[in-house]
Parts: sequence; structure tokens; C-alpha cells
Amino acid sequence: MRTGKNPAKNGLPAYSPQRLGVALITYVPFTEGYFENALEVFQYEVASLHATTGEPFDLLVFDNGSCPEMVSLLQDLHAQKHIDWLILSRHNMGKAGAWNWIFAAMPNELICYADSDVLFRPGWLEGSLQVLEAFPQAGMVGAQPSFYDVMQGEGQAHKTALKDSRYTPAEFQPPIEVIDEYVLGIGATGEVADQFYHKPLNTLVERGKGTQAVLGASHMQFIIPRQVARQVVPLPSAHGLLRRETMSLDYKIDQLGYLHLSTVHPYVFHMGNTINQRLLDEVNPITDEGLDKAVSPRSSTARQSARSSGLERWLRQLAKQPHYQKRLVRLYNLLFRALYAETLEK
Repeated sequence: MRTGKNPAKNGLPAYSPQRLGVALITYVPFTEGYFENALEVFQYEVASLHATTGEPFDLLVFDNGSCPEMVSLLQDLHAQKHIDWLILSRHNMGKAGAWNWIFAAMPNELICYADSDVLFRPGWLEGSLQVLEAFPQAGMVGAQPSFYDVMQGEGQAHKTALKDSRYTPAEFQPPIEVIDEYVLGIGATGEVADQFYHKPLNTLVERGKGTQAVLGASHMQFIIPRQVARQVVPLPSAHGLLRRETMSLDYKIDQLGYLHLSTVHPYVFHMGNTINQRLLDEVNPITDEGLDKAVSPRSSTARQSARSSGLERWLRQLAKQPHYQKRLVRLYNLLFRALYAETLEK
């Protein structure tokens, strides 16, 4: 039996979303090994968003089945109003699966997506909007120059833009330090890294204001207009993180005739899963009073290194030798499956 009248029926106003919505996907199944620094890295990301975004925005976090420690952190950030919308999934829906939820549901005119290890720098939004305004056909715009063609030459939409009289094709050679940063962010070494230093990036220049944009965009971070986001879903999502599933986003955007573009300046930084002095030098200037924990870099990284056990030092030496490296990787995979069998079987 219902007693009385729901007060919401008396004209309670609904929330009006901001023009910009930012969506992050988190997946931290445990806090050891690869994910040892994941919680701290994520706090840096949230802090940087609040410190550098040039207009009000809504923040959505989709947690893809993380451990209790990560869930507790997210709930704290939500309670402190640093996160507006928090989705907690007991199951890992996969990256593409989480995109399906995000792109179909977020009500904002512009949707910015980022992995959970991206540091936002001042000007990231302004630089992205400048590209979006100069190129109305843009389907996704990244705030870091794209060095890699994810569609490996199969994209077609840019060919129309190359013939458009409003734009001039050009090449851009990024500064060495920008390439160094990109190589560091993706962990590239050897021949893979070398290719980025010797190949200029293909760009388009809008003739009116001279805005230049790199052809291509990364899955690490990008802005996608809502009308484009609604058209690309659903994406195939049978796996946690599978290249052909995430690339389906690129192919759908291209098939719809939209461009993949990115800024020539690196407005975001891929932190990865390691906290070192290089990262702390980036984080320290970013301050936000509401996220004291997130912007207080811990100094334990160096102390941990100094306390490395003799066994750990010996294993590091072994890991430098290809023969033993393969055996250690097999052992790591075996221990991972043994320790987290219940989680993997869900």
C-alpha cells in the first residue's frame, strides 16, 4: 500500500547534463604485480581532469569488475562528488562492451573517453574543441598526436577530406621529446620505437584559421560527438580486451564517413602502470584542493627500489636474458591463473 504522494511529483527538477561528459573505464582485478600502482595512477587521472578541464563536465566511471580496494576508492570519490555517475559491474564486460553502455547512455553533447591511466594537461579540451570546430566531419578527436594507423591503410573517410577545398594536406614532424614521450607511454623498444622517429605524420590544415590536425586517433583517449556515439553501437564484445573488437569502433566511424583526427600537441600523457620521477614531475604541478590524496605523490617508489631483496635483484638479472625471460613469463602466467582462478572462471 502506498501512503501519501511522492514528493518528486511536485515538480522536482531533473538534472540537466553538462555539454561535456567524460567517461573512464576501470579494471583492477587485484592490487599486486601489474596493478600495484593502479589505484594511485587512477587518482592522478581524476585529479588532472578536475584541475585542467576548461568547462564544467560530468564524470562517469564504468568499473569492469574490479577488486574491493578499487571499488572502495571509487565509492569514496563518488561520495566526495568527484564522480557524478558510477557504474559497478560484477562482471568484466570488456572494453568494447563498456563502450556500448557508455556511448548509448551518456546524455552529453560531447563524450570524452579515456583509459584509466591518462593524465590530462592544461588545454586538452580547448585543443580538442579547436579541431572539432575546424573539421565538422570529425568522428573522434584525440588530444595526443596519433603515431599509428590502427586501420593500417584501410580507412576511406579521409580520402574525401583530402579532396576538400577547405583543407590542405600536409606533414608534421613532431619534436623529439614528443616522440620520446609517446614511445615511453606505449612501452615501445627497438625497431618498433625507431619507426616513430623517422616518419612524419600526415595532417590536414583548415585553410580558414590554419588549424592543423593529425590524421588518426588513439583508443587511449578521444572525444566523440554524441550523434556519432549513438550510431557506432553496438560493438562486438565477447572478450575483455581484443584488438579486433576495439578496432570495430574505428571501422564503424570510418564507414559512416567520419574522420579520425588528433591534435598536433600532446595534451594528454599515457601514465601506464609505473610510478617514477618522470611521472611525478608531471603530476606535481597539477593541484586540486578536493583531491588531496590524488595529488600527493608518494615518495615510497624510490624507497621500495632501495629495499629490493636479493632474490628480486637476482630475478631481474635473469629477466634480462631472453631464455630465462620466457620461463619467467610462463611462471607468472601460471601463478596468475592459480591465484585468481575463481575470478577468471566467473
